[in-house]
This record gives sequence, structure tokens and C-alpha cells, in this order.
Amino acid sequence: MAELGTATNKKLLEVFNMMKEGSLILKPTFQRKLVWNDNHKENFIDTILNGLPFPEIYFADGEIDLETQKSKTLVVDGQQRLSTIYQYITNSKDFKIKRIKPFSELSDKKKTNFYDYKIVVRDLGRIEDETIIDIFRRINSVQYALNAMEIRNALYEGEFISTAKEIVEKNKFLNQLDVFTETEFSRMKDIEFVLLIMATIEEKGYFSRSSEVENYVKKYDPEYQNKNLMISNFDTVLELIAKCSLKPDSIWFRKSSFFTLVVELIKYKEHNGFVPNVSSLSKMLQEFENQLYINRNKDINVNEFAEYYYYTFQGTTGRKGRNVRADLLRKYLDTLK
Repeated sequence: MAELGTATNKKLLEVFNMMKEGSLILKPTFQRKLVWNDNHKENFIDTILNGLPFPEIYFADGEIDLETQKSKTLVVDGQQRLSTIYQYITNSKDFKIKRIKPFSELSDKKKTNFYDYKIVVRDLGRIEDETIIDIFRRINSVQYALNAMEIRNALYEGEFISTAKEIVEKNKFLNQLDVFTETEFSRMKDIEFVLLIMATIEEKGYFSRSSEVENYVKKYDPEYQNKNLMISNFDTVLELIAKCSLKPDSIWFRKSSFFTLVVELIKYKEHNGFVPNVSSLSKMLQEFENQLYINRNKDINVNEFAEYYYYTFQGTTGRKGRNVRADLLRKYLDTLK
């Protein structure tokens, strides 16, 4: 990619003050979630403390408030580095320091050196959103290839995706489960998972892999009339599952079975107008899981539990596997009237 914009040096203090004042937008809509853990952050801060260089950061012009004559600057690339600097200086709880000295404990000289550190900033100026997104994608393709969800996040800012984001942000229960790894959370896999469930509900049937998700993201980009209902259904169902007090290593917290459980409970609620009783659902799910383990080594043609277990680990995202799991779970959910 040919060079764009002008590269200049900015003192770290100047950039920090831009963040503090809110004129520097760290997280435009196309940005991914933060990927760095605390160890990554400490290594990066140590680089600055030792006066060593790090790769340039990309800025672009944002909106100008014509009334106040104040402008915004977008971070095209460098979100994680700049947020780490801000967290370090402000002693944020999101950055747990173990090896290096907290900023507040640095000597005045070291604090001054830290503030005087030169950051290489490439200013792309005022360019089209599509160009910004393309630059962002190209820069990040070297270290972290964008996955499908991150591309959707870059291309669409509408109602369907914003609904999924709101569901994830409201339901901390998802973060407490072992359904997703730390890396998967950072790569928006939780949002992609919720989008898949939403698309399945809207489709009123199962499909292979994520084939229909993109269609619904596009269809409901300008407006999503079922937004409040979908959020309410997720809130109710996830709260219900949390109250069942299932073991952390329960098969229901494997992605395949958790997907089936959430979809079928939402469908149950939509059909009946209510959800099952907590105690009866908990008992049924535990008995169901016991049957799965009893039949786990049997041929899939022996009985429905053996077949369900097979499709929990094999062909999990295929339409057939999803239907097999859903049909059996629905059969048992229907007994909980």
C-alpha cells in the first residue's frame, strides 16, 4: 500500500490530553475489541519507559462541530497502544500491573521522560470512511487477520448488529461462562454467536454455518423492528439458564449445545408466552445430560441421545446437526408446560 498522509512526531503528553479531552476518538465503529492482555500492556509500557520506538499510529480527521469550531480525530490504527497509555497514566482498573512500576510511583524525572516520549503519528487527513476502513483492514492483516465478524462490524453500523452488541453488553452471564475464550471475546466471537442466534430466530429455522447471518445484517441495517423483543427474549432466557446453576463444565456450555439451548428456549417463550420453571428446567437438563454421557460411545443409529451427542462434537454447525439437537431438546422442553 502506497504511503498516505504525513508522518510527524507528537509528544505523548499531547496525545494523552487529546484522549482526556475527548477530541481523540479511540474506538470508531470499525475498530475491533481490545486484544491485548495485561502482559502485552506491560511489555508495551516497558518499551516507552526504556525510550525504545514502536510502530507509527494512524490518525484521520473526524467530524467538525461547526457551532463550537471543535473537531474530532479518529484513531485508524493504534487503539490498543493509546488505550494502554491512558490506562497506565490514570491507574485504570482495566490494567493490572505486576512487573513494572505504576505511573504514580515513578520519579518526577521518569514521569517527565514518559510525557516527552515521541510518538510517530501518520495523519491521513480527511478521507472517505470506505478508505479508512480499507486502510484499517490492510494494516491489521499482518498481525491479526480480520475475521468475518470484524469485517461486518467495519461495514455495518446498523440496528441488527447494534442489537447484538447491546445484548452482549447487558448480559454479563456470557462473560462468566467457559463458552468463549479470552481471545474469542476480543475477536467479537460472542457478538457473532448472538447474531447467529438472532438470525436463526428470524429465519424460523436452522441453516448451515453462518450462511444467513450476513443477509439479516444487511436486511435490518437501517431498522430492526424486533429489537426490543429480541433483547427481552435474550435477557429472560439467559437469566433463566443462569438460575439453573449448571456445572461450569456442563455440556450445555459447549458452543453447539448452548446455541441450541438458547434458540429453543427463545422459541419456547415465543410459542407459549412464558419460560419453563427454573427447577423443572434444571432437573430436565441434568437428566438429559446424564443420558448423553450414558450413550456417548454408542452408534448414532442406536438412539436419539447417541445421535445428539455425536452432533455436539461432529458436524456441529451443519444444518442436519443443528436440527438433530433442536428436535430432541424441543421434545423434552415441550414436557415442561
